[in-house]
Order: sequence, then structure tokens, then C-alpha cells
Amino acid sequence: MIKLLAYTDGRPAAAAALDFAAVLSQRLEAQLAVITVRSGTHAAESPPPVGVAVPMSEQKRLSGGVKILVDAMERLAAAGVLEKSPDITIRDIPKGYMFTCRTSDGGRIPFYECFGSLVATLNREVDEHRYQLLIIAPPRRGRWRGRIIGNPARKLALDLHTSLLLVRGGRPDSRYLVCTDGSVSSQRQLPLLRQLLPAITSPVDLLWVQRSDQPAASLKVAREALARTHDWLARCGKTTAIHIKPGERVAETVVETAGDDSVIMLGGSLRHDLYRRLVGSLPLQILANAPSSVLLVKQPPEADGDWFSECP
Repeated sequence: MIKLLAYTDGRPAAAAALDFAAVLSQRLEAQLAVITVRSGTHAAESPPPVGVAVPMSEQKRLSGGVKILVDAMERLAAAGVLEKSPDITIRDIPKGYMFTCRTSDGGRIPFYECFGSLVATLNREVDEHRYQLLIIAPPRRGRWRGRIIGNPARKLALDLHTSLLLVRGGRPDSRYLVCTDGSVSSQRQLPLLRQLLPAITSPVDLLWVQRSDQPAASLKVAREALARTHDWLARCGKTTAIHIKPGERVAETVVETAGDDSVIMLGGSLRHDLYRRLVGSLPLQILANAPSSVLLVKQPPEADGDWFSECP
């Protein structure tokens, strides 16, 4: 069972991440948790009532991160993920607070308010609970504003310890555009794609941007990978088209092909860390420019293997 972590900061853009997480959790019968991260410490805001049942009528009076989580809880309840509860009981946890809500099938969804820096706090939760996908919708920042105060999408792409879905234009029923060229990093998408297939109702297209300087051996590997992936998806009942586009500007071609209503799926770069940070890998270039949603797969090396043998 896949484990999903949805992030919210209470801003309007965060609703898209919660909605995407709601659909995936229902279609995949996944384990879902919701988190908000607050800068500073507990002293930065008024403490919520801990250890007592807070009735629904009083939840609107809560403040800070707990109020953000209550709003997220109500959105998930409206989507049918949660049962409407007459009250919540907030608990103290290290560096934050939490409460849980019951799902319609008897499970529970935890809601966490944690204090600290965004990436370090998310990594702590990912490492402890083994979440396989973070779903987040950070606001788009202008070029200069991003340079001055930092770009959260870039930081997550570089340093998050798990795969990352940045929700923008593409929604759960949008086309998935899987970027593949036969490389090790592109093949590492397959384990996660296999887990997500039951939730994908739209076509799954394959894209290979063929550069003129690619050696013959690389071209052969890419063609074989495209053919095998296409045949595997067809056996799994997915409508698939193959797009082979010549071009030297790979990121621009991917963004143009995706448009503004797709989910771009690509594997994390295996380049040296210094190169990625100074020059920018292909995923970073796409994240910076794509109006579509982007699913960056960051599977560990042990995830390598033959994923064409069976369908989910």
C-alpha cells in the first residue's frame, strides 16, 4: 500500500494538492497523512487546547497551524475521504501538535502541525513514516522574487527524501506525460508508475526528446525502452501514444508538449550534486517553467528491476 503525505499552508493554491491527494487516496486505497509546517517554535502562536475533545462548533476559533489543518480536514470530508466527526482531540508531539480523523473504511488520517524549516521537517516525517510521495502545491514565484527569498519547489526537488508531486495545471484525470529515454533515472519511474496506474483514468503518453548528438548506442536503448514501456502499458489497459521529438532544448520541448493540463512524470537526475545546484538538472529546468503539474520520482537504487513482468 502506497503512503501519501499531503502538504497544506492554508493558501488557496494548497487546495489543489489536497484535492489531488483525496483522489489518489481513494482510488489507490492509500494511507494518507496531512501536514503543515510553521516557521519558528511553539511560542510563535497561541497553544491549542491539548488532550480535550474540541467540538466542531469551537474548531473555528482555533488559530495558527491547527486551524489550517481543520480547514484541510473539512475539505477532505467534503471529498468523501473522511467521516465528519463531532470533535477532535489535539495531542502534543515533538516539535508540534497532531490530531486524527476516521476514514469511511475505518482507517485514520493523521494531521500534523510541525515547527521548523520546511524541507528538514518534511524529511524528518518522511524518514520516520516512510511516505513514498509528497503532494504539494507551492505558489509560483516570479523570477526575481524566487531568487531573493528562495524557491521551495527547487529546494524540495534537490533535497527531499522521497518522490514529489507539484500540483499546478494538471489534475488527477489529466493526461500523464512520462519522459523516458532509456536512462537509469527514467527507468526508475516505473515502480511508482505501476503503483499509480489504478488511479490513472486518462491516457499515459510517452515522450522522448531526441538530441542530435546522441550516440547510436543511446538511441537504440531509448527506442527499446519506449517500445517495452508502451507494450507494458497496453497490457495494463492504458491508452498510450509515443511522442518522439527532435530537439536540443529538452526542457523546453517537454514543457511545450505537456501544455498546461498534464502531469509530467520524470526521474530524478543522477548528475553530481554540485552540477545540479549550479547548472540545473532537467527536472529543475522543467519545474521552473512548466504550467502543468510535475511528478518527480526519486526512487532509491534498490528500486531498479524489471517492472514489465506484470500489471497492478
